[in-house]
Amino acid sequence: SALGTQEINTRASFYRPGTRISMSGTNTNYSWRMMGTHASGMNKDGWAFVVSASRRWAEEGYFEGTDYSANSLFASVEKKINDKHSLNLTAIYAQNSRGKNSPNTKEVNDLMGIKYNSYWGWQDGKKRNSRDKDVEEPIVMLSHYWKITEKTTLNTNVAFQTGKIGNSRLDYQLGNNPDPTYYKNLPSYYSNLGGYTQDQLTQIGNGFRSNSQIDWNAMYIANQNSAFPGRSVYVLYEDRTDDNQLSANTILNSSISENVSLTAGANFKKLRSHNHQNLLDLLGGQYFLDIDPFYTGNASQSNLNNPNRQVGEGDTYGYNYLLHALTFDGFTQFKFTYDKADFYLAQSFSRTEYQREGLYRNGIYADNSFGKGERVTFENFGFKGGLTYKLNGRNYLDFNGLYQTKAPSLRNSFSNARMNNTITPDLQSESITSADASYI
Repeated sequence: SALGTQEINTRASFYRPGTRISMSGTNTNYSWRMMGTHASGMNKDGWAFVVSASRRWAEEGYFEGTDYSANSLFASVEKKINDKHSLNLTAIYAQNSRGKNSPNTKEVNDLMGIKYNSYWGWQDGKKRNSRDKDVEEPIVMLSHYWKITEKTTLNTNVAFQTGKIGNSRLDYQLGNNPDPTYYKNLPSYYSNLGGYTQDQLTQIGNGFRSNSQIDWNAMYIANQNSAFPGRSVYVLYEDRTDDNQLSANTILNSSISENVSLTAGANFKKLRSHNHQNLLDLLGGQYFLDIDPFYTGNASQSNLNNPNRQVGEGDTYGYNYLLHALTFDGFTQFKFTYDKADFYLAQSFSRTEYQREGLYRNGIYADNSFGKGERVTFENFGFKGGLTYKLNGRNYLDFNGLYQTKAPSLRNSFSNARMNNTITPDLQSESITSADASYI
């Protein structure tokens, strides 16, 4: 592509044999990290393996209330079948949970300092963050390495990735906004209204300082005293993405002659992405109503197929849809190497298909939200070339040029995916032109 490629090689026999253990400390989003890695190298029976584990953690990072916990495991096992064939199995499990910090205006920073974080509050003597990000998406990959001839190799890989990403936050109905930095809690709101003295504005600022964190206890009390017995006024939920992705590719490298080499590849990806709101905590209530209180009538219903539904912890509500993506792409690259000059020519082609499938019939978009929407397809191509001219053994001139088209991202292809099947108007592939020249 325009900025080149990045390679992470997980083939077990490529790792330098040995053991490494490390521990480090920092003052960023986590405080401590421990890591251990062991690589065996290839033994006489044709086996090689690598295992690695790490943990990063913090009771509180640089910003207030930002707890952090991350654990990762990596394993790679290779079996050399004979001089021509090897199989490698790679597995990666990485779990990450972290409390977020709020983006603050200058007014809030002036009142509270730059480490202030409005997302947390005290509960049972502990800091509880309402905005957690949780990631857990393990990967397993099977690779086949085939040395067809002394000059030609073929590497084929099949991978499957699954798991979840969740971003939590508070939701409320028939209650006040629980965010301490809500604009009506700040002096600037009253200053803009006019009629307030500086002493009064100072008192409002002092009141904000005294109530600058989320009041978890107040939300539990509000739920217990709800106007509709058992119905929560405040709940904690997460915007949840559950992905399943199957990938496969094959890469051919061949020395056609002393001066000419070929690299060619073909790739396939199939993604099923489930996106929904997941209710995490009723905060002492018995149920939450699956409606949007800012609207009335049918427009307030998240799902007209099941209106006024009472939801509990672990239930889906609000929005619920699938995104499907299917991608095929391939490339060829010819490289020519001579005494005074090296140059290469490459070309690529890809086909991408996207589709949204609504699992709820939204009350605002009753005719354009449930079921499978229109499939959108993009066919793209690219051409790239480069030349290195060797003035002598110490001085080179290097030139590269690229033109390619690229499909828009899956999430940019639907203008309001949470609510309807509408495809972004005038959606087109990106057109990328790149050129560079270097003296080395």
